[in-house]
Amino acid sequence: MNKQRLAIGAAVLLAVLGFAALVVYAQGADDRAFEGTERTTVLRVTREVATKTPASELAKSVETVDLPKAAVVPGALTDLSDVEGEVTQGVLVPGDQLTAAKFASPDDVKGETSVPKGMQELAVQLESQRIVGGALAPGDLVGVMASYEGRTAVAVNRVRVLAVAAGVGDAQVASNATVTVAVRTLDAEKIVNAMEFGKVWLTKQTTDTDTGGGRTIDSQVVAP
Repeated sequence: MNKQRLAIGAAVLLAVLGFAALVVYAQGADDRAFEGTERTTVLRVTREVATKTPASELAKSVETVDLPKAAVVPGALTDLSDVEGEVTQGVLVPGDQLTAAKFASPDDVKGETSVPKGMQELAVQLESQRIVGGALAPGDLVGVMASYEGRTAVAVNRVRVLAVAAGVGDAQVASNATVTVAVRTLDAEKIVNAMEFGKVWLTKQTTDTDTGGGRTIDSQVVAP
């Protein structure tokens, strides 16, 4: 019996040591994979931050991380002083790298409304002509049009705008704007899918807008 217990104990110990060795090897493999690559430090969000939060209040919500340059997103910030005097354009999510595009002057963020109970915030960045020439303001209602490979349809109607921020950065993106909306989970999935795999246009709606009769438009059908 004692020999059997010793054998079982030895087997458990070997298993633990083997697992520990595997973890150490895997960590070393990650380090070896990035050997010889240039690295840099950037700021990463550690907890959710609300829209229009001043950059001066973010010190406890971000951390400095060391990453390979290939993994750093364009416009990533290394210091909060780079956006001094600015506020967040939308909600910051834990794990995201902090970028200059997520900030704007308080005057450029036209404001926000509260998120209705049971809904969530979603921010999309679009060119001016895709958001009614930029003529949107918090409280407006919008329709979301989604296009995929020659087909266009209304994805969501009467979406409430929470905030609108003018584009920031170089001249190439200066005409863009970030629109933050309140959506339910299913609608959020539709919009994100369209942003990732198709194209999105927003239409300005009112409570009286006739949203009936919508259908999918095929470019092969309407083309002359």
